[in-house]
Order: sequence, then C-alpha cells, then structure tokens
Amino acid sequence: MSTLPFDVAETDRLLTTTRSVRRRLDLDRPVPREVILEALEVAVQAPTANNHQNWRWLVITDPAVKLKLAEMIRSSWTFHRNDIWTNAGRRRNDAQAKRNYASAHALTETLEAVPALVIPCVLGRPPNVTAINEAWRTRMADKPDEDPGHLVRHGETRASIFYGSIFPAIWSFQLALRSRGLGSTITCLHVPHERQVGQLLGIPSGVTQVCMIPVAYTLGTDFRPADRYSAEERTYWERWGS
Repeated sequence: MSTLPFDVAETDRLLTTTRSVRRRLDLDRPVPREVILEALEVAVQAPTANNHQNWRWLVITDPAVKLKLAEMIRSSWTFHRNDIWTNAGRRRNDAQAKRNYASAHALTETLEAVPALVIPCVLGRPPNVTAINEAWRTRMADKPDEDPGHLVRHGETRASIFYGSIFPAIWSFQLALRSRGLGSTITCLHVPHERQVGQLLGIPSGVTQVCMIPVAYTLGTDFRPADRYSAEERTYWERWGS
C-alpha cells in the first residue's frame, strides 16, 4: 500500500486555520529577523510565471517609519470604510461582516505597534490591458478575417501573470509564518499612498507595491476553519452552472 508523502491531516490543519489575524497579534513580543527570513525563504519557492522571480520584499521594523505608514493607512481607511459600508447594503446587518469590519478597524488603530510590516513588491508596473490589446489589434490589422489571432487578447493574460506571480509567494509566506506561531493578514490600504510610501522607503517608481502584511506572534494558536460555503455548493463541472 502506498504511503502519502505528507501528513495530510496536519497539512490540511495548517491550510484551513491560517486566518487573517488582526486583533490577536501580540504587539509586545518582538519578531526575530531570522524568523521572517526563514518564512521568506519558504515563500520564494512558490511558482512564478516564466521563473521570473521578480518579487522583492521590504521589511519595516523602525517605529518612526511604522507610525508614518499607520497614519497614511488611517487616512485611507476613513474613505474606504465609508465606501464599503455605503455599498454593503443588507450585508451591513450580517454578523460576520460586522466582525470583519471591526477587525479591520482595530488593525488600523494598532498598526504602528505591530512588530514588522512586510511589503511585497513586483519589479515593473501593472500591464495596461487596453494598450496591450490595442497594440495587438494594430499588429493583426493586415491579417485575414479568419486568422485566429483576431480572437486573442494578450492584455488580460499579462495582467493575470503580473499579479498571479506574486500572490502564491505571499500565501506561502503567510503559511510559513503560521507554522512558526505567527499571524498575518493582507491589507492594501497603503496603496492609495503608493507614491508617498515609495518616497518614504526609497522604493523606485517603477516598482509596484502589491500589498502590506503586518507580522506578529499571535495571542494563542487556537485558530479554526472559517464559516464558508462548501466547495461542492460553489463548484461546477464541465460547464458553468451545471
């Protein structure tokens, strides 16, 4: 009888209990540099399109810098929360939505105290989907109507590759943190201030800041799977809706 290469139960426990941690981050316990580097070494083993490995990771632990970043994020949150809550409709009365809202708000209030903030970056700027598709249409202008190239849209592919090559590494980083007793979450609230953040941290304008990951040890490790719709309810086979 064949033996499975991993302890599936333990692997599944890691995958299903790695949560977005915001209110249970230990703000008083330092996170050693070597622990973050260990988790990042795991992260850079993630798949990346064409093996470009064009990710970069910026780790911020300086209290004064974290405070400036937190102030920018609180500014973004003020506008973001009004927008999402206005458009939430009936979801505003949903208990889980309220918990998520409260959790996100709590993080903005304590962000400068989180031991480490990690900003995953991608070399280059996000593809201009419209411009890429227009350039392809121009290239195909002299081709006969039946040429299958008229059906191709490269812009969407480039955009998918651009972000699809960094998020597997981000998730691997979060899993590696969880396995070491640390928690994290993804926040994008600094992105509206990308230019100012770039000036503050010396990030070149040709580099894309994808998100920010607050990192800390957790208060307790008793995380459990979230309340989700089952995969069976949300999975189709062979054709949409079937």
